[in-house]
Amino acid sequence: MDPTETGAVIAHRYRVRCLLGAGGMADVVAADDLETGETVAVKLLREPLEGTAMDRRVMQELLAAARVSHPNLVPIADFGIAVESRRLFIVMELLVGEDLAGVLHRRGRVEPGWILPLFCEALDGLDEVHRSGIVHKDIKPANLFLDRKSPERPRLRVTDFGIARHTQRASITQTGAFACTPRYAAPEYIVDGEATPASDVYQMALVLAESLFGWAMVAGGPVFDVMNAHLRGQLRLPPGLFTSPIGKVLARALSRDPVHRFSSAREFAAVLRGIDPEAAAAAIELHGAMYRRDLVSMPMPLEGSVVAF
Repeated sequence: MDPTETGAVIAHRYRVRCLLGAGGMADVVAADDLETGETVAVKLLREPLEGTAMDRRVMQELLAAARVSHPNLVPIADFGIAVESRRLFIVMELLVGEDLAGVLHRRGRVEPGWILPLFCEALDGLDEVHRSGIVHKDIKPANLFLDRKSPERPRLRVTDFGIARHTQRASITQTGAFACTPRYAAPEYIVDGEATPASDVYQMALVLAESLFGWAMVAGGPVFDVMNAHLRGQLRLPPGLFTSPIGKVLARALSRDPVHRFSSAREFAAVLRGIDPEAAAAAIELHGAMYRRDLVSMPMPLEGSVVAF
């Protein structure tokens, strides 16, 4: 029986209610926890585990991630390997709301006064992940969830931390290719495949800038062109913005050299909290309006593209 079908039981504990979503790397289902009675979300990675050294590292990272707790993280409640399929499953809280990608698709861009407080809290959560020794590696709008379980107090929560190494392994080929989301890849990750907390800072800054302006910081097109834009610092930020406080913050977080970025997600958040939202909105409106005239299209992100070096 397909583990995503209604009625299927994963690990003798999670009875599937329905399929919530399917992607290139994983399926997500809503399921009833037969031990607690709660309804949870279960992510099933498509690529079976093979017992390799990288697979063992995946399990170690998941164990470390499960120990991290913060209101702006989506915690891992349980994980393991489904016996029948050898697929890795990860149990998480069933969220109410939508991911930031959906918000931006509907609204185009959002006001600084709305996104900055939410974003700072998400950075605080990310800092907790970094302190545990985990780097997310794949931050993008789809991995930031606007939790509206409490309508009067929405939270922007970081999802999918602890599994990036598995999704990378799942796309390694015999030619040495590796998978990434090109529009959100840090320059150092493109060069050597290594990621640090500074790489996550870069990705968060890309997402913040996209949220504020309404367009991705790197244009679509051939994957190598997208990658080269990061390597050369050719981001779609209005040059005039860099004279404003918000522009200076983004410029630092998006530095090509990770040494020149904020030393931590917490420092990035602390500096953002000092930004006047009204002044930021004015700067973005002024410089963004002039720059926006040159953007005749807004291509969709190249999800899951593979780049060989």
